[in-house]
Amino acid sequence: MTKIGTWGGEGGSECDIDTKSSVMLSVTIRSGDTINAISFVYLGSDGRVYSVGPWGGTGGKQVQIFFDPTNYVEEISGTMGTYGGNDVVPSLKIVPYKGNPNTFGIAKGTPFRIPVLDGGKIVGFFGRSSDVLDAIGLYINN
Repeated sequence: MTKIGTWGGEGGSECDIDTKSSVMLSVTIRSGDTINAISFVYLGSDGRVYSVGPWGGTGGKQVQIFFDPTNYVEEISGTMGTYGGNDVVPSLKIVPYKGNPNTFGIAKGTPFRIPVLDGGKIVGFFGRSSDVLDAIGLYINN
């Protein structure tokens, strides 16, 4: 598992997983004018299911996306910008291997894009949060 990132600001508290992830089963995003929160469920390398988050606040609309071993996250993109005077992640786009991309928040600020190459899969997240998602990073399995 490879850890890459973060994108966003330095505010908020650190957020991370305790057990190595092998497969992400679902991700839940709360968003409106920005990414308010992220949470996800993953299968750990020990065979147990872990639920992480929410990292962030309770604002915005909640959407949950489900995955399986044949449909996984192959790309994350978004923007780094300001919200309430702080550097945060105002928007995210989650691109599954199968199906349509899911876009959250309002795209404003500096864009970033992290495609996963050579059969890799995004299996989890880490970052920083306060009442919104301040920063996001990725765990990738190849």
